[in-house]
Amino acid sequence: MLDYQKIIDQLIPLGEKVGEYMRNEIDKVLRSQIEEKELNSLVSYVDKTSEEMIVETLAQILPEAGFITEEKTIQTEVKDVMWIVDPLDGTTNYLYGIPHYSTSIALRVNGEIVLGMVRDNAKQECFTAIKGQGAFLDGRKLQVSTNLKLADSIFVTGFPYSNEYDPSAYLKIIEHWLKHSRGLRRLGSAALDLSYVAAGRISCYYEGFLNLWDIAAGALIAQEAGAIVSDFKGEDKHLQSCKIVASNPGIYPEVIEVLKSHLS
Repeated sequence: MLDYQKIIDQLIPLGEKVGEYMRNEIDKVLRSQIEEKELNSLVSYVDKTSEEMIVETLAQILPEAGFITEEKTIQTEVKDVMWIVDPLDGTTNYLYGIPHYSTSIALRVNGEIVLGMVRDNAKQECFTAIKGQGAFLDGRKLQVSTNLKLADSIFVTGFPYSNEYDPSAYLKIIEHWLKHSRGLRRLGSAALDLSYVAAGRISCYYEGFLNLWDIAAGALIAQEAGAIVSDFKGEDKHLQSCKIVASNPGIYPEVIEVLKSHLS
C-alpha cells in the first residue's frame, strides 16, 4: 500500500529545487537554445534539464513506477503505477519573462490519478492534492469560489496551438463571456489555471487540444477543492480527450451549456 502523504512530502522539496533552478536560469536562455517542437510550442534546455532532475528523484521515490513525460527524457512501458510529468508548463511565458509558469507532477495508480502537485515557480506557491483528502496551497485547505452568477465570474482559457479547430466557435464563446462575465483572461499555464480554480481566484477554466501532462495534477487539485471537472460534453472523459472545463458548481450548468452549444 502506497503512502500518498509521504510521497507528497517528498515532492514538495523536489518542486522547490526545480523551481530554484528555473529562476536561476530565466535570464540565461539564448534564442539559439530555443527549439520549436511544433506550431508555437517552444522548448529549451531548461525544460529538458528540469525533467531529468524530476525523473531522477521520482525514480528513487517509487522505483517500480513508469513515466509519461512531456520532454520524453525517459520512456517506459505502461505500468500499474505511472508518474505523469510536465517539468515546465508555460514555457513561452518563462522564455519571455512572464511570471506564470509551473511544474506539474501527478501519480496514476491502476488508471486513476491519486495525487498531484502543481508548483508556481514564479510565486513559489505549492498546490497539492490526494484523492479523497482535499486540496491544499502550502498546507492551507482550498475551496473553489462560491459565486453563483456569471456576472461575478472570472474566466480563463487558452487558444489551441493547432490549425485543426474552428476559430469561429471559440470566438463565439469568448464573445459570450465578454458580454456576461466579470472578465476573460488567457494566462498560459493549464496546470496553474486549474489550481487557480481550486484556490477560488478564478471561477472557471476551460481549454482543448491539451496533453495529459498538462492537466493530470491540476484536474485532481481542482476536483478536491470542490470544482466540477469534465470534458466539453459534460462527461468524465477529460483525461482521455484532453478537453477540459473546471468550474465552481454554481455556474457550471450554464458554462457547460455554452460550451456544448458551440463545441460538441
